[in-house]
Amino acid sequence: MKQFETNVATILKFLKDENFSPSEISAHKVCYKELHSFLVDAGKVYSSETAYQWIEERKPFWNHRKYTSSRHFLDQLEDIRKAGSISVEHLYCRKPPYYQLSPNFRSILDDFIAAHPENDDRHRIACARFLLYLQKEGLDSVEHLDYDILLRFHKDDHHSSAKSKDVYEDLIRKFLNYLAEKGLCSPGLSLALNKQMSHQIITLSDEELHRNSGKEYQSVTIPLIDEFLAGMAKARYGKTVLKGSRHILTLLYIFLDMHQAVLNDTLLWCWFNQIKPLLGSGWKQHRRSLCQFLTFLETGSIEIGYTGDPLRSRQEDSLSLWLREPLADYLQLLKREGWRPSTIAMQRSSNLRFCKYLQSINIISFSEVTPSIIKDFNVQDCHDTPEGKAAYNCRIRRFIIYLYEQGMIDDPYLFRALPNVSSPKTSVIRTLSKEEVSAIWAVDSDMLSPEALRDYAMLCIGLSMGFRASDITGLCFQNVDWKHRTIRIIQQKTGKILVMPMPVKTGNILFRYLRDGRPKSDEPFLFIGHKAPYGRLTRSVCSKALTRFIGPSTDKRYGFHVVRKTFATQLLEGSTKVELISDSLGHSTDDTVRKYLSLDEKRMRLCPLSLEETCISYKGGAFHA
Repeated sequence: MKQFETNVATILKFLKDENFSPSEISAHKVCYKELHSFLVDAGKVYSSETAYQWIEERKPFWNHRKYTSSRHFLDQLEDIRKAGSISVEHLYCRKPPYYQLSPNFRSILDDFIAAHPENDDRHRIACARFLLYLQKEGLDSVEHLDYDILLRFHKDDHHSSAKSKDVYEDLIRKFLNYLAEKGLCSPGLSLALNKQMSHQIITLSDEELHRNSGKEYQSVTIPLIDEFLAGMAKARYGKTVLKGSRHILTLLYIFLDMHQAVLNDTLLWCWFNQIKPLLGSGWKQHRRSLCQFLTFLETGSIEIGYTGDPLRSRQEDSLSLWLREPLADYLQLLKREGWRPSTIAMQRSSNLRFCKYLQSINIISFSEVTPSIIKDFNVQDCHDTPEGKAAYNCRIRRFIIYLYEQGMIDDPYLFRALPNVSSPKTSVIRTLSKEEVSAIWAVDSDMLSPEALRDYAMLCIGLSMGFRASDITGLCFQNVDWKHRTIRIIQQKTGKILVMPMPVKTGNILFRYLRDGRPKSDEPFLFIGHKAPYGRLTRSVCSKALTRFIGPSTDKRYGFHVVRKTFATQLLEGSTKVELISDSLGHSTDDTVRKYLSLDEKRMRLCPLSLEETCISYKGGAFHA
């Protein structure tokens, strides 16, 4: 047994002197230790017959790798016992990849290990395995490495588990980064060797690459992508959006680097169409990130507003040039005059209908438009309500007047051929009931979530100060004077300055929201979204806030404007003068507030007219009307 131990020590010293890997040496130790334990327990001395019989008996319980390795270790032990040295044919069970490398590849790997002394033997084993694959592919230099070979390696490199493969590829990526720093390969190669990326890397044919041309942008680089993502992080986008943006932009960088292509509009969306099925349900967010990145390349800033489908053609593009240009000039005029985007959008929608109709009946000039044609257009132009049709016709009439002013139409009264199909109407003023108002003020703000606290603060401002939804969502820190307990605004609808006292309870709720509920953001607005990028709210949020605290209305009579009407009615019931009510609402004249007078039932009952004074008979029926 002593000779057995001596022979084992000789083998282990040889392996260490020849720089065999620690894992290889450890496998030898395990095998010889198990054999030694078997011999001691069985009371036997070492012999080749006993050793090989021990292996065969355990073959059913071992996997193939351990069985063949253990048999190889015994062959080496027999060589030491018989000849005192290991024979060449038994030197390697599987010759380590490092020793199979060409001098050039081995030298590069040695330089990498020397430049990173913190690396352990795992780096040498993993990188040698990678370089050996390149060598078998016929490469004699890492400078010849391309994406095709790298992706084939990712596919062909098999491991016992997915985790083992991930560990090896992580080590190889570090090696590829080192090569990129030396200028021996592209930085994109280390990014492509990733199971999260590799299945989404696609190529386009030469014909597709050359056919796609459009507006060109600056070269896409990794530092540029990092700068863009830093801007998105500063805009307080969440981790999920940042991670998705990095993913799609990295894929874009790999695609451009693989094809040595310059980024342009057409090529980008052609590539995105090809990769879209591979992106899963998050493809819309990826498309949005690409749109934001293009804006960043153009302006250097992060676009946090809405970005629609860039592949969808505009409806104006389907119009003939003689229709498209006057309409575009008209919309630009409205923009220069300071009209709101929503108003311009309505003008665009209305007049697109008119222009499409003219094109459909083969009109080739506005000078050919006659009252009869306008009448036919009006008959076929369908809307859900008369009010909707009147709203569209009003805007088309303005466009026709513009065309006359530009000399495209000869008849100055042609616009009158488009009738007003809806007469003005007076609707009954509806307000919140006393029970609903009481329920709103009875809400316990301590039990509200940050988002609900925001909605409650907006609702309290509307109910106690009468602000419109557009003015509430536009409130900024500078509008609030905490010392004098007032809020000063310039009304978006009228442009009129309005200063209103802020009730103590409303002020407390607003302060509570700003202190405890509002997300940290550099936005100047008091009320912001609670999801990244924490921008300004739209008016619809106010209506949702009302629904949150009084529930949905069964008769659909409640928009947020009902809060403003309730505020005016409460002032009226408190015997406030009409002039003061009008000032509190920010109205330009007192006439607008007259409609609220009908709600003061108590005082309305004090001034009835007798039937005699009004010449109304006491008798009913058709003959006494």
